Amino acid sequence: MDKYKKLESITNGINAAHKLMTLKNSAANQRSDDSPYITPALLSQMLQVIAQHSPDRSKIPLKRSLDQTNLYTKAIRDLKQEALNIREKNRVYKDDIIKTLHILKPIMDPRRQSIIEKIIKIQQILDS
Repeated sequence: MDKYKKLESITNGINAAHKLMTLKNSAANQRSDDSPYITPALLSQMLQVIAQHSPDRSKIPLKRSLDQTNLYTKAIRDLKQEALNIREKNRVYKDDIIKTLHILKPIMDPRRQSIIEKIIKIQQILDS
């Protein structure tokens, strides 16, 4: 590794540390209590900063893993919300099932995604 690459790595590390401190301080200022806990959203932001400033050889796999984690996190959050909505209605309607399939589709493998698409298309045909 030549001296310019080393200098770039050091600079990226310092920039990442500064951004992490800024994120943590802004999160602490937004909270009303003095709890030292880091929320999942803040942790995700911090990991994205680390991935952004990582060396080239680990940047792509780290970003890919973070994107997948964010995708699963969103799906879980949306599924919880949908489950609460269904519980409030005390009944499951076909629209609830379709919405659940839409939520699950991004985290499924391609074969299951195509099955979900076919189910949704069949439902749209039946509704028309």
